[in-house]
Amino acid sequence: MLLFAYASNMRVDKFVAKVPSARKLGVARLPNYVFTFTLTAEDQSAKANITPSSDTLSEVWGVLIEYADHEKDNFYYPDGNLHLITVNCIDQHGNMHKAEAFIAKPHAVNEFLLPYDWYLEKIVRICREEGLPESYAKALSLLDSKVDTNEQRRARKSGK
Repeated sequence: MLLFAYASNMRVDKFVAKVPSARKLGVARLPNYVFTFTLTAEDQSAKANITPSSDTLSEVWGVLIEYADHEKDNFYYPDGNLHLITVNCIDQHGNMHKAEAFIAKPHAVNEFLLPYDWYLEKIVRICREEGLPESYAKALSLLDSKVDTNEQRRARKSGK
């Protein structure tokens, strides 16, 4: 199976801990979607999400990850705030792939929350590490965020 991973899910080295068969196929883009911070986190900050768009120029960049079908239950919990949808994405060579991607369930969407600054910085760093276009990483870095005043959480979650 194929997963179109975006945001912190692009870290195949972390994903493989839950899904041993996982391997990165390469960078891909998902046309007619936008990257948003609209998934409500337990700490009342916003986490990454993708949203369908009628703008034909919109696209989300991410990583295509291949994994064994029987390992899907290792990372997908249907009772949570996310569900998997089938999408058509385009790899760096221009080839179309049918993959699954996480998207927030309607009850978990909040357009009024902001991500923590460390979370936004982490996603931008992962974009660069995974070889996504610099213009995309730069555009993400310009999105609004809020300062996390909880220093313990900041240190634990930021990966610094």
